[in-house]
Amino acid sequence: MEVTPSPERSTPSPPGSPRRCLPRRHVSSPLGRVDLLDEVVDFAKLIGYGVGDWQRTPLADWSRLDSRGKWVHRRCGLSVPRQAGKSHDAIIWAAFLVLEMGYSVLWTDHNYSTTCEMLARFRRILGRRAGDPDAPRAINRRVKDAKSKTAQESFELTNGGVLCFSTRTDSASLGYSFDVIFYDEAQLLTRAQAQTLNPTTTHSPHKNSQLVYTGTPTRAGCAADRFSELRREAWSDAPDDDLCWLEYGADEVGDPMDESRWYEVNPSLAEGLVEIEDVRTGVRGMKGDTLGIAQEYLGYWLPPREQAEPPLIGEGLWRETLVAAPSVPRSFERVAYGVKFSPDGSTVAVAVAATNGGVAHIELPFCEPTARGTRWLVSWLAVRASRASCVVVDGRSGAGALCDRLQELGVPRGYVIRPTADQAITAAALICESAGTGGITHIECPALDLSAATATRREIGRGGGWGFGGENSAPIEAAGLALLGLTTSKRNPKRKAKVT
Repeated sequence: MEVTPSPERSTPSPPGSPRRCLPRRHVSSPLGRVDLLDEVVDFAKLIGYGVGDWQRTPLADWSRLDSRGKWVHRRCGLSVPRQAGKSHDAIIWAAFLVLEMGYSVLWTDHNYSTTCEMLARFRRILGRRAGDPDAPRAINRRVKDAKSKTAQESFELTNGGVLCFSTRTDSASLGYSFDVIFYDEAQLLTRAQAQTLNPTTTHSPHKNSQLVYTGTPTRAGCAADRFSELRREAWSDAPDDDLCWLEYGADEVGDPMDESRWYEVNPSLAEGLVEIEDVRTGVRGMKGDTLGIAQEYLGYWLPPREQAEPPLIGEGLWRETLVAAPSVPRSFERVAYGVKFSPDGSTVAVAVAATNGGVAHIELPFCEPTARGTRWLVSWLAVRASRASCVVVDGRSGAGALCDRLQELGVPRGYVIRPTADQAITAAALICESAGTGGITHIECPALDLSAATATRREIGRGGGWGFGGENSAPIEAAGLALLGLTTSKRNPKRKAKVT
């Protein structure tokens, strides 16, 4: 293997000075000296994508060929801070494989809202359908068919290429064999999900399979271990020849608010491909979470021993409460909703808890980015006020405005609840206890399942109270809030109600 060692870090330069951003680790195989970089860069221009200097490295690694015309690197990892454009290279490579090489490609994300975001980016390249008058004609004329049905989104190309989108689950049912799988947000990829998806490349149509992992450092306590294990191999003394790995980031937490450090760890920022205001907005949205900022925006990886904190519920225990969708009653006597805004205010999760007097049933109708606003959520909750016990709304950012808008619409008294710290602690304990005793059921839902499998303990207040923490804790927190509302609210419309 060819390994670029960690460079010596110089004293950070003040803003306005020349920037120098070097990778902490670059691993590539000495096999094969021919790549498709020039072709890929020319193709990127065709679809309206520029390629920065640093972005040429992963594209060259991913497209390197051996003497048989097969990929040298079958496992490809890219770890960079947020706002560095990790999806940029992946989109270019995926589009090239489909449009220019006729490959079958699967693009996966950890929840459906992210899948929809990436689907929208590919639609700007390919169009929404064959013959789309609003799409670039040179590309869209290659589209044979496009499917838009939820969980079946895909493109079929005239050259035989196929691009499918899937939200990761532990039991995905896919009708294709794929040449290449992209694991976007790879830091959230679990063993069970990888075991489900990787075999779809066993009989790849072109007999030239590849797995591409792109993400940020795995957060503390996260049970998703595939990306961490790939990195561990890349940092070992003898990684296998089929692995390539490119990592940018800081080697210590330090002061993550020091903007001069951002240029030394974010290659897109150093090359002027992104604006510092965009990075600044994200960092300030996480103000107070020093370690979180270091991991997300400085690309800092925790030492392996610091990633061992177990999840509060865990994948195994949560799976025991899984039921098949057809077994869920069509209506319930009592229903309550839980709404949780993530700490940085970027995501809102909406859960529902319902019961007919026995075991409570939990579902997650939404886990959406707040960039689209919350007017839709206000309307959705307001029209259900006449048949639900309550909605419990929590979160530093967004919760107050949501409650105010619901009150302005004249929802019934007692319908909207803002939980105290003690109630938030109770909600976390309630969902954990119910999962452990069989007091709840749920149907398969990737966002909720991942949250329950990975959310860890977070101290609340000074009295030893705790709740959920971690990068993807909002869905399971919303479920706990809904369960709290269901079990404690005295308001009961006394009528049958649907789950959603």
